[in-house]
Amino acid sequence: MTQKTEWTAGPPTASKRALTLRKLKALEAGTPFAPEAQAARDKLEQLRVHQVIVQVAPATDGGNPGEVAYGYYVIEDGDTLVMTDSEGAPIKHHAIEGRVKLLPSQNAETLARILTRRIHRAGEGPHAGFYRRLQYSNKGIV
Repeated sequence: MTQKTEWTAGPPTASKRALTLRKLKALEAGTPFAPEAQAARDKLEQLRVHQVIVQVAPATDGGNPGEVAYGYYVIEDGDTLVMTDSEGAPIKHHAIEGRVKLLPSQNAETLARILTRRIHRAGEGPHAGFYRRLQYSNKGIV
């Protein structure tokens, strides 16, 4: 008599990326072969979510400390930059391409900074739109 066991990938909301990370971590921890463990570590590093911090408003002498925006990205297939949230899920924007193929002369971090600044200026993200600080001109003040 044999029992059939079912293997589940985790919660139904788990993404393909999260499943891949979980499998690579298990492979790295469970394999007795050093080259295989090193390959798993290399792939884990490639799938790591990178963070960039971009200044979007300068500090002023009047006490305004300025403003920064956080951006997150991953590198897919070694040559494609994908803008993500902090968990690694790709973000979608109606006006800005979130998946960009890197040219040989481009640096991924520099391109991610440019895209983060564009996304912020377009009014997307947690501190955009309604919650963004209002900018008033001094034209009407006498």
